[in-house]
Amino acid sequence: MKKVLLFIALTISLFAASTGELSLFILKEGKPLAKQKLILYKQDVSLSANAAFSKHAEFVTDADGSLSAPLPAGSYQVQVLTQDSGKIEAFVKKHFVIEENKESQIIISLKKNNELSFDDRESPAAVAGVAATTVAATQEKGDIQLSLVSTETQKPIADARIFVKGLSVDAATDAKGNVLLHLPVGEQTLSIIHSEFSSQSIKVIVDAKGASTKFVELSPASMELDEFIVLAPQVEGSVASVMAEEKNSNSIASFVGSEQMSKQGDSNAAAALQRVTGVTLVGGKSIYVRGLGDRYSNIELNSMPIPSPNPLKRVVPLDIFPSSVIESMKVQKSATADVPSSFGGGYVDIRTKSKSDEDMFKVTIELKANDQTGKEVNTYEGSQSDYLGFDDGYREIPATILANSQIIVGERPKSFTTDYFTKEELSSFTQQMASGRDYSVTQESLPVGAKMTLEGGKTIEIDDEQEISVFANYSYDQDHKYREEKYNSYEMNTVTEKLYSDPKQYGDIYRTSNQYTHSGIFNIAYDYEDSFNIKYTKLYTHNADKTTRVVDGVMGSNDEYMTKYYLDWEERTLDVDQINGVVHYPLMGQRSDLSFGAEQAVAKLYQPNNYEYTYLNEGEPFLNNSITNNLSKRLESNDDLNAFYIKNKFNFDLINEEEYLDIGYSQNSKTRESRQSKYYLRKIGGSSIVDDTLLVGPIENIYDEYVRADINYDDRAFLVSSLFKAADHFDAEVDESAMYANLFLKPLENLEFLIGTRKVDFKQTVYQYATDSSNPDMTQRRLIQRFAEELSIDDLYPSMSIKYKLDESNHVDLAYSKTYIVPDLREFTSGEYFHPYEVATIVGNPNLVNTNITNYDLKYSHYFSNTENISFGIFYKYLDKPIEDVMIPSSSLPIYSFDNSDNAVLQGFEVDGRKNFDFLIEDLEDFYLAGNFSYTDAEVTLKEEQLAIYSTDKRQLQGLSKTVINLALGYDNDGRSLVLAYNKMGERIRKLGMIDDGIKFPDYYETPPSLLDFVWIEKFGDSFSIRAKIGNILNEKTVWTQGDNITNEYKESITYSLSGSYIF
Repeated sequence: MKKVLLFIALTISLFAASTGELSLFILKEGKPLAKQKLILYKQDVSLSANAAFSKHAEFVTDADGSLSAPLPAGSYQVQVLTQDSGKIEAFVKKHFVIEENKESQIIISLKKNNELSFDDRESPAAVAGVAATTVAATQEKGDIQLSLVSTETQKPIADARIFVKGLSVDAATDAKGNVLLHLPVGEQTLSIIHSEFSSQSIKVIVDAKGASTKFVELSPASMELDEFIVLAPQVEGSVASVMAEEKNSNSIASFVGSEQMSKQGDSNAAAALQRVTGVTLVGGKSIYVRGLGDRYSNIELNSMPIPSPNPLKRVVPLDIFPSSVIESMKVQKSATADVPSSFGGGYVDIRTKSKSDEDMFKVTIELKANDQTGKEVNTYEGSQSDYLGFDDGYREIPATILANSQIIVGERPKSFTTDYFTKEELSSFTQQMASGRDYSVTQESLPVGAKMTLEGGKTIEIDDEQEISVFANYSYDQDHKYREEKYNSYEMNTVTEKLYSDPKQYGDIYRTSNQYTHSGIFNIAYDYEDSFNIKYTKLYTHNADKTTRVVDGVMGSNDEYMTKYYLDWEERTLDVDQINGVVHYPLMGQRSDLSFGAEQAVAKLYQPNNYEYTYLNEGEPFLNNSITNNLSKRLESNDDLNAFYIKNKFNFDLINEEEYLDIGYSQNSKTRESRQSKYYLRKIGGSSIVDDTLLVGPIENIYDEYVRADINYDDRAFLVSSLFKAADHFDAEVDESAMYANLFLKPLENLEFLIGTRKVDFKQTVYQYATDSSNPDMTQRRLIQRFAEELSIDDLYPSMSIKYKLDESNHVDLAYSKTYIVPDLREFTSGEYFHPYEVATIVGNPNLVNTNITNYDLKYSHYFSNTENISFGIFYKYLDKPIEDVMIPSSSLPIYSFDNSDNAVLQGFEVDGRKNFDFLIEDLEDFYLAGNFSYTDAEVTLKEEQLAIYSTDKRQLQGLSKTVINLALGYDNDGRSLVLAYNKMGERIRKLGMIDDGIKFPDYYETPPSLLDFVWIEKFGDSFSIRAKIGNILNEKTVWTQGDNITNEYKESITYSLSGSYIF
């Protein structure tokens, strides 16, 4: 009835005044917003030129998001509280003029991330202003009363509308200018709107103990300002959310969100992080931050440590984290007390997805190919369950051989000789070693790859105060690749002290890789009144890689033409269980936040039997037994980690209500058990049984005749033998506890300080296995002993950050910190052992010490909008005793080790930004350019005694690319996204050159290729989308060099993928 009377009154008024027409449209991302409530206010200019606005009419947009209505001529104001799917998005206030017999057309268009544009027709220009606020945390409920008065008259302001960012609140003040709000405890952002006054956004602290009162003065609007206030919280993982986090961070940090990963087609964490400023990707698994290797990085999952399946390192390889489980990633380059101090380049926090915005179930199917798909490539027969990513026991070394060659403390190591076993047993062991498996290398067409992802989320509202949210994601992936390489090695001309230009050894490597991956995440969270939250997270990833390598060329200590066959299988597993929670409670009239978490995690690496054999190509190729041949390698490494943390953030109001003291304690314990075993079929009897040159033809025929057949011990040409030592087994324990305190002060509204310190108690113990060769008791010398070597840290690590806000759009950040790095696991020990991935030996360095790092950062940032910015930063690092990988001169197989240089200095600058093209032409608003550039220069100073060992002093750090550039040219509107992404890393040192017999061998360098990817995402409605990607379009070579000579070169494939997603 009320609307009918209002319509009659409006119709009557039209006869009494000259009229015009209003046509108004409300859109979001190009789509109409229906059922949007509009309130019109009209200015009564008959009273005065500056007369107040009074409520004139209310309307609702139709299904097309439009409104058409005749109005009396005059000045108007329209107010709209836009909502989408029941969620408040934004408040819009717009002034317009109705002229007699003319149509005034207004288009209010909400863009991505709730940015706004106006389009006016036939109306005088209005002054547009935009105010935006940030999302605030919410707690248990409390009351706050607002009292509004005019700055000019000090009289109460009635009918002012009050909105709360992120909440569905739309309240109004009474005749006395008062309104009582019942809101979640904590900091809230309120927006106050009135047709006659300038709007205000204020931050208040809501306390559960009792109602507080906030007095606010509003200034009368002197100009007709259009206003737009974002009220919707940002979507986690979006460009806007990660940019807001970077803007509000009190550290030097970069962020990558799930939106960016999806639109640039990044399949895992490693691929995504290479697009971060100053980050380079090495080997497809490891990252170097600001030129510092993976040992200088610290990687955590949801701010908790994780174990590693890498048998040599503590740091987890990043390729095992698929992008489908990642919400966002933070790369923090300056230390703060609340994160581990054990990093030099960057601290990486991988945040997993935890919930969906709405109930949904999503299915994604992807097909993958490359420019080698369908080509005949090398392969070998695997197990029946390879496609599931698990070997079913087909490859496993026989259990009897493993059991009879165990390393047992207090016993002598057994060898497969008649000293320990009978001739019949040795014959049986030999038969078993080659039985039950086909070792032939065959040909097959490289298959097409595929991936399937299932994702779902649901929120269950128990009542108004409680809810349970469930989120799950599972992916199965197959990827098939083929690569051809060329290798060369060169001798030194001792006269010129330069490498000969013609290689002494050379050849080709043919590599086929079949990868099978399972990954999944499960989250269940419980929220009570937003005052208590607890979440359980389960992450599981399993990566299996079947690799067939054929190396054909001149190689070995005698420079012979050989062909080597490698049949590899590796499984890497990460299984993580985490519980995280937060309790918000009042303390001494202020809000406090208690956070806690616990974790149990396991990482495993499993190589059941990586096999290799070699033919010598002299005449008809024959099985070459002048070298160690027919080799089986088994490697198993298990990491078990338990961790917990507790921290409390105490808010206080010394100078500013945003100030706080944050204190915390964390502890983690990790154990590692690593077992590497090697066996081979040893040729015996020389040529008296069979001459090597007669061992021709397929490997299966040779094994059938000379290994698997029932042959007496004395007539056997081959016998199984062990090739490993007790030192190829080790155990390790890492125990770390830390306490920290962070003090946040805000002495001025635009000046922030974060001052902290972290107390670290770290102990790393490695248990070596070796015979007690120095025991004076001769009967004990061959017995296996388990002995410990350890290092520890007990120290304080300070940090300080300063943020100065010139205004909301211009920030300056300054940071200082001290951090450290310890040697990785066995690096500081006296052990000598086989390299798990290369034909080489590793020797530990007991003289290795920790690296202490001093860090300085300065950064300026300008934010054009919530999705556009540009920043420029400079940094300086001093490393005392930096740790690097080195080589020891050897006449046969390579020997790797580790050493401390005297010191190293790193300095450089970084530029990062993202900008739409609408500043050029408004029609280009959907186009953008994003990118970054970093330049890092290092100088490593050797110790005096090292000048006679290593070739180069005052050089760059190993692994450092001085320049890194990333560029992305994109188009993004409601239903379509196109991105062309470019990445280029400068050359870097792979291995350090050594001095041998007084001659300096050059350092080994790698020149990475330029990478260019193109991704097209097309949406068809709200449910269905298609994504197409072409990767590595430029198809450039990766080149390794020593001096002016090429030692290795190869190309990765051009890749193609097409996926479709449907949301139910």
